[in-house]
Amino acid sequence: VGNSKNTFTYELNGNTKAINYTITTAEGELEVTAVTDEVVVTITGHNSTVTYNGSEQSVNGYDVSIAPEGVSYTTADFSFNGTAEAKGTDAGTYQMGLKADQFANTNGNFKKVTFVVEDGSLTINKRNVVLTSETASKTYDGTALTKPIVKVTGDGFVAGEVSDIKATGSVTHVSAGEVTNTITYTEGEKFNADNYDIQKTEGKLWITAVTAKVTVTVKENSG
Repeated sequence: VGNSKNTFTYELNGNTKAINYTITTAEGELEVTAVTDEVVVTITGHNSTVTYNGSEQSVNGYDVSIAPEGVSYTTADFSFNGTAEAKGTDAGTYQMGLKADQFANTNGNFKKVTFVVEDGSLTINKRNVVLTSETASKTYDGTALTKPIVKVTGDGFVAGEVSDIKATGSVTHVSAGEVTNTITYTEGEKFNADNYDIQKTEGKLWITAVTAKVTVTVKENSG
């Protein structure tokens, strides 16, 4: 934007005598005016959805669209003084914090530039963990029935956050009825229950009576 003289030069031909001419020059003026129509720059922050993994995760950057279509305004014509990044470790939603006042027009050829901002975000979902203990029974034999193995499905626990996963149910006698095969585990220092959606399906253990015929022989003591 601005104006300047439209300067020019000339040379007389070799057989032209300057004395025969009165030459007067008049330079024109060139002017470029600023675009007065509104330019709308839409900033759309990137979004990402991930699952908790025990480490810091992030999303960064943004997309740019410029209207009206065909206008000669580009991403090189504005500045950004923020940080287009959202990051976090625990389950939750983290915003980039993009704002319109972080963007500024740097091209004086455009009089009206409006920035419209849609903030970006990172969403960290909880890990889905399903713990299932076994259901079982046996005929009474005088020893305890246990089924300590626990099946872990879903996303599972992050390595090192939980240990010693087992089912602790135990039953020996018919009279005890059904016993819950209770699931337990040990939480590590880095374990945070808010990062997990834990579902337990605990089985049952029971003892059935001996159904085979038992014969007891009693001998009389004559002595």
